[in-house]
Amino acid sequence: MRHTPLGGALSSLAAGKDDEARHALSRMKDESVMARALALALSSGSLANAYDAPSAFEAFIRSRGNIALYGAVSSTLARLYDHYRPHRLLDIGTGDGMALLPAIAEATHVPREIDVIEPSEQMFEKLIGSLSVHAGYTQGFEAFAEDLAQKNHWDMAQSSFALQSIPPSARTKALRRLARHVDRLVVIEFDVPDLPLGSRDLHESLATRYECAASEQEENADLVASGFLVPMLLGQLRAATPSNWEQPASAWLDELTSAGFRAVKVEHVHDYSWASAMCLVADA
Repeated sequence: MRHTPLGGALSSLAAGKDDEARHALSRMKDESVMARALALALSSGSLANAYDAPSAFEAFIRSRGNIALYGAVSSTLARLYDHYRPHRLLDIGTGDGMALLPAIAEATHVPREIDVIEPSEQMFEKLIGSLSVHAGYTQGFEAFAEDLAQKNHWDMAQSSFALQSIPPSARTKALRRLARHVDRLVVIEFDVPDLPLGSRDLHESLATRYECAASEQEENADLVASGFLVPMLLGQLRAATPSNWEQPASAWLDELTSAGFRAVKVEHVHDYSWASAMCLVADA
């Protein structure tokens, strides 16, 4: 894989060589959105979580590339509603409904009861202004799973680009508990490259994908890069405070199987600048 200045800066950050990274980033600030945002974060000592700035996240998910991505995601969910005809649906990490609301509008069969889990109160308030939910939980998926009662049951649970924000050990534990309370689980995530953790190839891949994601934001590039992309990237590079645990499709399949799901089917959803989106449908 070709080595680039931004990839080298990410390797320095991963190794804890912040001064070296600052020097490299300062030389790229004029031509790289991510270099500019990373340099600002390092100079300010910012350790913000990727979801601490809702305005940055909302601008990101409504950017040019994401409109096509979420359109494909919503169509996939709508098709699954029509095929499996769930009456009770649980959506994990709903956000403000960018995937869920169009899926409901597009589907012929609409679940009778829709429960949502969304830890951001701001996102949740925006969602319920557009959707009448049966039950809403403003907490993380891990805490929700811990409190599940024997009577709780859903025909289908779904999550779009939300499970990757949960540490694998906690995520697998929560999924294992959920498996006893659902008939089926639908997971939509990115099939990211399978590259060794900490390798220069991984850092080059991250540099390319993050810069591409930032460049798509047009007039919101600096807002999205500083408020959302940089915290995500630093979380991936610094093992002490990670905020993202995305993985290849094969690893998602293995994780769902280890959590007690079976007959996992994987299908392509959309080719995206970050990586291809794929859908896993697993029976409990």
